[in-house]
Amino acid sequence: MSVESCAAFLRVALRDTRFRQQMKAMTAVAEMIRLGRAHGYLFDERDLAVASSSPDLAEAAPVVRSAPSETGPTAFYHHEYDMDQIPGFAAVIDQLPALKIKPSTVDLARFDEGFRAEDLRSTSMVPGGREHRRWRAGLGAQAGPRDRRDFHLVNLDEHVEHEEYDAYYAAKTRLVDALEKVFGGEVRLSGSMWYPPSSYRLWHTNEEQPGWRMYLIDFDEDFADPEQTSFFRYQHPETRELVTLSERPRMARFFKVEQDPDRLFWHCIVNPTQRHRWSFGCNVPDTWFDDIAGRS
Repeated sequence: MSVESCAAFLRVALRDTRFRQQMKAMTAVAEMIRLGRAHGYLFDERDLAVASSSPDLAEAAPVVRSAPSETGPTAFYHHEYDMDQIPGFAAVIDQLPALKIKPSTVDLARFDEGFRAEDLRSTSMVPGGREHRRWRAGLGAQAGPRDRRDFHLVNLDEHVEHEEYDAYYAAKTRLVDALEKVFGGEVRLSGSMWYPPSSYRLWHTNEEQPGWRMYLIDFDEDFADPEQTSFFRYQHPETRELVTLSERPRMARFFKVEQDPDRLFWHCIVNPTQRHRWSFGCNVPDTWFDDIAGRS
């Protein structure tokens, strides 16, 4: 937990009209702690008490009533929604059955042989930290795409020879059409990934493709135990804390990719369960939040 993380959250709350409006409905400290956690700001009641004692932050807790404050670049980096709660997403959801494929050209027995426990453990390291740098140095030179160890998953778009590909591709085209109607601007797919049981994508930043990303995430079945799920983990670009978020079926995740070395969005994904996970990434317009809000 962190007083600094709490202070950063309160500064955002004072400046961002969307969150000031949400916080008008809050009556308990626990609600504020939950809202902060959902956006990567980890703090507890004690941290909140200390941070809110600052004169410039006092009015942000527990309810925001003041005008926005110019307090620097702090921002929310992560947003997630249930797909069925996003206006206009019915046509998007309709495409999921045809997108969630398991190509016959994938040899799952061979895939399982590629699992490396030591690689998976790296997702618990601080990206860029001493331990993580030492682990990466030990990977050695990569001979080619088949030898990559930064992920253990299936890129669906690399499998074009199986019998389901044409229907899958048609569904991807319909997905883009449906998303562009929601967002009112260009949407481009950035990756279609299948995460079989015990799969992972290690720490990375996507910095080569800056801008807002949206990932549509779904599974073959619900999780029997909501506490035992796949997870998305990221390092908050400002507080440097690691934030771990459990996943659920039919969710949409948004985050912003930047190229500034001090604001890189390090993140990783792990599916340690027996469920199959699919993730469809998209580059979406910077106006995505207002586009959704305008449909509410």
